[in-house]
Amino acid sequence: MFGEGIYRSILTGFITMLFVTLLFWWLFRDQTKDFTENVPGMDNRPELIPRPETVVIGEFFSSMALLDTVAPGSWPRFRGSDFDNISKDPTPLADSWGPDGPPVLWHTTLGEGYAGAAVHNGRVYMLDYNERIKADMLRCFSLETGDELWRRWYYVDMKRNHGYSRTIPAVTDEYVVTLGPRSHVMCTDAVNGDLLWSIDLESQYSIPDIHRGGITPDFYSGQCPLIDDGVAVIAPGGTSLMIGVECSTGEILWETPNPDRIRMSHCSVMPMMIHGRRMYVYHGVGGVCGVAADGPDTGSILWSTTEWGPAIVAASPLFLGDNQLVVFGAYGAGGARITIGREGSGYSVSVTEQHKSAEGISSDQQTPILFGDHIWCLMPENSAELRRQIACFHKSDILVPVWTSGRENRYGRGLGPYIITGDKMYLLDDDANLYLFRLEGTRAVELARHHVLDGIEAWGPLAIAGDRLIMRDARNLVCLDIGIQN
Repeated sequence: MFGEGIYRSILTGFITMLFVTLLFWWLFRDQTKDFTENVPGMDNRPELIPRPETVVIGEFFSSMALLDTVAPGSWPRFRGSDFDNISKDPTPLADSWGPDGPPVLWHTTLGEGYAGAAVHNGRVYMLDYNERIKADMLRCFSLETGDELWRRWYYVDMKRNHGYSRTIPAVTDEYVVTLGPRSHVMCTDAVNGDLLWSIDLESQYSIPDIHRGGITPDFYSGQCPLIDDGVAVIAPGGTSLMIGVECSTGEILWETPNPDRIRMSHCSVMPMMIHGRRMYVYHGVGGVCGVAADGPDTGSILWSTTEWGPAIVAASPLFLGDNQLVVFGAYGAGGARITIGREGSGYSVSVTEQHKSAEGISSDQQTPILFGDHIWCLMPENSAELRRQIACFHKSDILVPVWTSGRENRYGRGLGPYIITGDKMYLLDDDANLYLFRLEGTRAVELARHHVLDGIEAWGPLAIAGDRLIMRDARNLVCLDIGIQN
């Protein structure tokens, strides 16, 4: 027993000395003597070329195919030709779908985002962000086949901020105007994609003493540009509240001052005829305004109010007629009715009523639709008993609906898009379930439904061109045949 103790002590001491010796050798040896200099190419990786920090808008172009067939139909901008999200196309559409739903004509993948499509002269225009190469892209597809015809793109480094692209191009026979996630404006030829001009709103209209310049809002830009009689109308919400740019030359024709420092929101500029005067109405962060759209004072502020100024705004102003409009604030802010008066040669503006989301019409994302004398709306999550329901309001009362779909019929998170054509309404919920309704007075009667794809966050606005419905989720663009099947 005594001998075994001596043996264990000797063994333990030997192991301890060996460990200490090895530790000292490892700590004090030259650990770099076997290193070799890193020479580009030795590891078979391509040499990395650093990208300049300066963004060159529209710098690159790729051509893929030629347009063979011009499919009929047009949806040339956000909310369609008449800015009301109602298709006037007379093409007969199906009243029901088979078990497989409306046929999928084509499908393509996209970078993560919620940008919708514009359609004109057989072409589909989509703003997209390629996360792999960090590039903002205007992509042009064939409406008939879905083949990509060309893309105009440029490098712009962005971090994922709940998706990237959110805006819809404005298209005419000659021009396409886009507003990218970081407020880069680009105008190209509508047919061949040639770059005509560009503007970096952050660089040109930033306000030095406001965080991030007061241009690009949280979650990136959501404003859809407008082309009005060859002039691109955009609301930077910085040193200039609104600007008008000649599409043919890129010349800035007018700039609206911004005394109230209204900032860019996710709303888009909406043309309206109020008191017989055409004006551009914009709901920015911090206020609502009307800007002259014609005459010698084009671009000047006709009226403005900061009485209604929610922190987050996505749905655009909705004109109700009778010199009134309704505006919306997201995430519980609710809505408000604004009345524009006429006083001599000037205008007055008053917020005649306002309410929280649980008290009346509201929208976190999509702009409601005025159809006749009634407003159709998908109520958001924070609308108490009406949450996620379809609701119909008479335009004279934006507090109490005349009809709702009921608590047994709720649709996603209340964020999905909807569109009207004829007596039909199509609604897409967050999970890419497509619903078809017939509007019967103040009621929406469900005719069909179909799970189009296993998608998420299907929030991009819908577009109808002829007998085709273009929809998307966060990463997929799909064209459906909603016409009458033979």
